[in-house]
Amino acid sequence: MELKKIDAQEFATLPNFDVEYEDSAYAGEMSEKAYNVLANACDDAQGGYFEEMLQDLYLDQALFAREMDAKGAFARIVKRLYEHGVASGDAGCCCNLANLYHNTSGRGSAEDYTHAVELYELGSDRGDTQSMINLGYIYYYGRGCERDYTRAYECYARAALTDTNPEAYWKLGDLCASGKGVRKSDRIAWQLYSKAYELAGKSPLAARAAHHMADYLMRGVDGVMGPDPERALGLYVQAEVGYYHLIDAGLTYYQRQLDQSIEGQRLAREALQKRDLDIRAGE
Repeated sequence: MELKKIDAQEFATLPNFDVEYEDSAYAGEMSEKAYNVLANACDDAQGGYFEEMLQDLYLDQALFAREMDAKGAFARIVKRLYEHGVASGDAGCCCNLANLYHNTSGRGSAEDYTHAVELYELGSDRGDTQSMINLGYIYYYGRGCERDYTRAYECYARAALTDTNPEAYWKLGDLCASGKGVRKSDRIAWQLYSKAYELAGKSPLAARAAHHMADYLMRGVDGVMGPDPERALGLYVQAEVGYYHLIDAGLTYYQRQLDQSIEGQRLAREALQKRDLDIRAGE
């Protein structure tokens, strides 16, 4: 797909600091706060500072999600900024533009998925690890194509080797845990989830790794460790808190995992109570 940069004449028509919100053509199409976000982003984009542009756009994730869902002027301008970034050679903008075409429900058009794959591949070639990971999701779920777990594995592995993105490690863990595309190995899955947890640090994304680790701790991993419901409980609680933050940021598809982490806490508490009763019975 051919994309054009935004020239000076077009930039003059977009939100900018030379025109007050009340005097702009966008006063009735978006909030003043949204206008100011775009003014900052456009200023960065015009200077070629695309990392800063993306940071400006996502500073208030709830506002960004709300305005993008409205599919009005804000969304049109954001898409145009992404296109400008891609045409200017930026890697991160490839992923962000691809995300607009990537319908995660699986109900997108064949043309949209083709655009998403093309942009993720371009971003991957430019070194963007999130593009590699999201391309993996395309193959993992078979969005616009046949499911291909082997290709999904290749995408996640490439991302893990390129950078320290925790998402790449927990997706590799998912494949090893299920045996899809690779030989099933709970031992290796545990190691990958543990690595993802370490890399995520205090980020809400640690929730995914914490959740998987808690599931393993409930049943143990042969040759590695026995069941440890006490540690599992702590990780389920951490996962729950992380999911709340992710959902608040607009990632509502984590609701199912949130419910599972809460149920995991109930099961972990039951296991702890049973262990305590068994200890008392043996006294």
